[in-house]
Parts: sequence; C-alpha cells; structure tokens
Amino acid sequence: MKTKYFTKIMILALLVSVFSCDTDDESEVLNDKDTAGVLISVSTSSGALLGSPESGVPIEDATVTFTEVGMTFNLLQTSGSMDGVSKLEVVKIYNGDLNQGKTEVTVAETTTLPYTFSLTTIDEFLAGSGVTEDQLRIGDNFVFRVKIHQTDGDVYYYHNPMGRYALTVNCASDLNGIYTVTNSVCGPGTTNGGIPPVAITQNSDGTWYAETADGGLLQFCTSNNIPNPGSFAIGCGGVVDASGTSGGPDYCTYSGGAIGCITGGSWNQDTGVLQLEHQDDFFGVGAYTSTYVRN
Repeated sequence: MKTKYFTKIMILALLVSVFSCDTDDESEVLNDKDTAGVLISVSTSSGALLGSPESGVPIEDATVTFTEVGMTFNLLQTSGSMDGVSKLEVVKIYNGDLNQGKTEVTVAETTTLPYTFSLTTIDEFLAGSGVTEDQLRIGDNFVFRVKIHQTDGDVYYYHNPMGRYALTVNCASDLNGIYTVTNSVCGPGTTNGGIPPVAITQNSDGTWYAETADGGLLQFCTSNNIPNPGSFAIGCGGVVDASGTSGGPDYCTYSGGAIGCITGGSWNQDTGVLQLEHQDDFFGVGAYTSTYVRN
C-alpha cells in the first residue's frame, strides 16, 4: 500500500502528486494519477494548550501548570462525495509531523461528513503518545492530520493545510482588543491619513491576528493604500514570535522584497502594550519598530 498526498482537484476528483513510503517505488508513483472523491477543510477547528511554566526553572526544563486545555476538530466536506471512500481517519503526532519518524496515534474515524470531535483534557491529548503531563514543556506541539482510506485499499494524507491542524503548548496571554498604533517610520501615519484603531483577535490555533500587522507601514507610510494584516504568536515572557505564522504580515514574503516582516517584539499583559520589531526590504526602510497600545 502506498501513502500519498493530496494536492489539486481535477473536475470533481483530486489529481495528486504522490510520494511512496517505499523509495524503490518513487519513480513509479511520482507520475501516478488517482482519484478520491471528497475535498475537505479543517479550517474552522479551534483549540488551546495554555499554561504557566514552573518558576525559577529554565523554560526548557519547567513543568507546565495548564489553565486552558481543549480542542474542537471540525472536519467539513467542501466538494465531491464519499463514493469510493471507506473512511476518514484523524491521527495525531507529538512533536513532529509526517515523514519525521514520529509515531502516529489514531484519534478518530468517520464514514460521514461533516464530523466533529473534541479533546477536553491533557490525558486525551497524550493518549497513546507515551508522554505524561509532567513531561510536557512550553513549545511542545501536537499535529493532527487527516487520512483518507479508499475502497480500493489506497491511503492518502490530505495535503497541508487542507487536512492539517496544529496546537502548541504556550503561555497564556490575552491580546484581544482595539489598539492605537504608531511606528518609527511615519509616526501615527501621514501619507493616507492617520492610522485608525487596529483590532487584534485570537486565531483558532491560539495565535493572534492584527488587522494591520506591519505597524501601518504599507498603508500609511507609503503611497499604497493597501492593508497589511497578519498573525503572530506570543510566547512566555511576552516574546513575540512570527516564525510559525508565515512571517506575520501578508506581504512578508512579497516577491519584490519583504514588507514589514515581524522579526520579534514583546507584549506586556499589565500595560496592554505590544512592541513589534520589523524588517522592510521592499521600500528600503530596513529595521523599524511599531507600538500597539490597547485602548
């Protein structure tokens, strides 16, 4: 049996680029075409694994006291049908992903869509992993992948992000709110008027989404009236990390050069002040900072 990955749809079927578990078969299956009749989405799933690390201990060694634990996994059908499909299987991988030699644990199976299941305790997250709660550390993660089993015996993984959802153990924080924004390039904004209040809300995976994530650089410090939203994570100690959220702003990976990429920063829960560090290559600004103050 070959394990393959979904990539595209052709009419009502999926045209897939495939990779074999057996390297001897690679040349055979790279040009293979197969169909599986259902396209899915897990984008409405939500969850959190948040807590406080043990004080006085290096973060990598500190046990975690959890304050928010849970996940609702929503598996939705967006196209096609279940004809030719025997079942869909959701597996979890602790601290890894596919093709990394990590153990997969079956979490749920279904023969119908839509399908929803929930995990509400740490024990449910850890079941089958061989890991105990006192071994969990800040930064550990659980990746959930959807596999499709065809009636002909073939098994596929849905390609990321169609069938992938991940949660990371992190420190609890709350950035929800409306913010006044300034930046070190043009202050409160000059080209297209002042920077309006910016909303920051939580994404379903526990990261944070800002309507304007580059401090207003693109929309208010240049002649472009284009918003530049994006996402970032807040780690322990209020450290800003955008490395796992596509670099932050939408135009961080713009082909002409990065626009306002988030490279770091800090969050102060007590004062409600978010400081972001950015890098801009497209307009030649270079390194700059922005400040978000919760109203």
